[in-house]
Amino acid sequence: MTAAPLRMRTARFAELTGTEVYGLCRLRVDVFVAEQRCAYPELDGRDLEPATVHLWFEDGEGGAAATIRVLDDGGTRAIGRVATAAGHRGQGLAARLIEAGIALCDGVPITLGAQAHLEGWYERFRFRRSGPGYVEDGIPHVPMRREPTAGDPPASPWRPRPEARREPASGEEDGVLLLLRTAADRLEALAARTTPGDWRAGGLLATRPEVVAHSPDGDTEHVAEARAGTGAWIAALSPALAAPLAGWLRAAAHGPVDPAAESFARALLARLP
Repeated sequence: MTAAPLRMRTARFAELTGTEVYGLCRLRVDVFVAEQRCAYPELDGRDLEPATVHLWFEDGEGGAAATIRVLDDGGTRAIGRVATAAGHRGQGLAARLIEAGIALCDGVPITLGAQAHLEGWYERFRFRRSGPGYVEDGIPHVPMRREPTAGDPPASPWRPRPEARREPASGEEDGVLLLLRTAADRLEALAARTTPGDWRAGGLLATRPEVVAHSPDGDTEHVAEARAGTGAWIAALSPALAAPLAGWLRAAAHGPVDPAAESFARALLARLP
């Protein structure tokens, strides 16, 4: 039987179910306490802070395959509790969560305490060592910081600006929130089965000149040429874009609705299989 695709989730503590809290805590204890043999206060109170955001991959059985949390430290954000279950390592889950966490910070400097052997890995995301190394729970660490750059988006799709949101009308809320969640599910399912494929302009369609694609301006293009021109972009970027877009939709489903998220969800569902 094929395992269900992992699904990225994002939520504040008050939005988590009891099962989700248990799954996140179990993963962190399994990795940090049992595997790395660190005796430390795992439940430090910061999970409960209203501004803390938990990001994780749901394993389809109510557990967590990988997780991080993003803390609000005022003028900076902090990413921590980066953990991946042993059976899910090597799949790039932590990298996708880090990218999503960075997007969530909306151009604010980000700090973290990296285990020393992972310094090079965090540098991939433009984190740089910001001070002398130290030992925590018997493991060498280095402080790292990521400064916002001109290439960072001015506002993350994970957290629509408050002024762009609206309260659903009476009787409308359940339908709109279901729409947002359904669009997120469909987007993640599509990304999970996206493969590079063979998008060369050849084969049966290349021998059938009547098979054309029609553009909004009335122009036409042979389907084989359209595939050759767009296939690589779709295959390369769709999985990477799916995670933050699905996270944006799920975040919008937990509060006042962002009209842009609702419009995006409706357009997405009208086009996806």
